Amino acid sequence: MTIVGKIFTVLIFILSVMFLAFSVVVFNTHEALEKQVKTLEADNQTLNADINTQTQEREDALQKLAQEQSARAYAIAALEAELQTAVNERDLISQDLTLIEAENTNLSSALKVAERTKERLSEEVAQIRTEIQDSQQSTDEMFLDVLRLTDSNNAQTAKLQLIVEREKQLVHRLARMNNVLRKNQLDEFSDVHEIPPVLDGIVTAVQKDLLQISLGHDDGIRQGHELDVYRGTKYVGRVQVRETNPSSAVCEIIPNYLRDTIRKDDLVATKLN
Repeated sequence: MTIVGKIFTVLIFILSVMFLAFSVVVFNTHEALEKQVKTLEADNQTLNADINTQTQEREDALQKLAQEQSARAYAIAALEAELQTAVNERDLISQDLTLIEAENTNLSSALKVAERTKERLSEEVAQIRTEIQDSQQSTDEMFLDVLRLTDSNNAQTAKLQLIVEREKQLVHRLARMNNVLRKNQLDEFSDVHEIPPVLDGIVTAVQKDLLQISLGHDDGIRQGHELDVYRGTKYVGRVQVRETNPSSAVCEIIPNYLRDTIRKDDLVATKLN
């Protein structure tokens, strides 16, 4: 083989390798393009679906817009009718306002007259009020005088009733006292200094024929009074007061009445119960 043949052989081999590489590249490119075509087809379908959805939404929106425009037109017509009614009412109110202003003018004149009349009446009322206050003050003073006289009369009447009642009580008491005096053979001239009051006491000490008792001058015991001594229900004897102190007294035993020995803590009484 010549050199030229070897060169062509090498070139053919190189070209074969190059064509093989181009074939691989073309194949890969073809597969990539097919994938891209499939992806584009899927995206196209999705886009068509979105377009259909948006088209439907647009048609719905247009329909809704038409309905809103119709409702707005109706509302505008209603507002225009209300506006016309309001304009008519405003005209009526303007007419009424004109009448009211005219009446207000008349009322202002009448008010001025009424104010002058009010001032005159206020002066008269003030004068009458002063007279009423003077009369009321005089009436109150007279009423207070009547109350004072009534209270004084009631007090005097009450005192008189108390005096009458007290007189009745004293009469009854005097009658009872007279009965007591008659039963005790006494009268208003009898000397009662020697009669001891009705009292109860105890023997606090005993020494021979003398003893000390718990009753004294403050209790009404006086020198010369006689007291009975007893123990329980037993009569013991009688003693006579010889000396008195404010809360105690010294007594002497009377032998003729002695029934038993007088002891400490025996009971003494001005009248044996």
